Amino acid sequence: GSVGLPPGGSRAALGSPRAAGRGRGSRGTASPRSVSSCRRPYQADPSFDPEFIMSKSTAAAGLCSWCLNIVRFYEVYCEVEPKRLALAE
Repeated sequence: GSVGLPPGGSRAALGSPRAAGRGRGSRGTASPRSVSSCRRPYQADPSFDPEFIMSKSTAAAGLCSWCLNIVRFYEVYCEVEPKRLALAE
């Protein structure tokens, strides 16, 4: 049965510009509050670890790793962005 994917399948959906903006705020970025409130339960959970999850599912371990890396990227971005803007002035 169909799951609502375009003719090219999931790769086409992930690579489309329309898919890139889904699940984001009005400007295409997540708000700091939404990122902060969503990450806390997972950071406190010792079982939310890619190595632990790998024994259950390789795909789930990849998603776990991606989530942790996106949060880390956001933390670094929040630290660097004001410095980058100050440098540009």
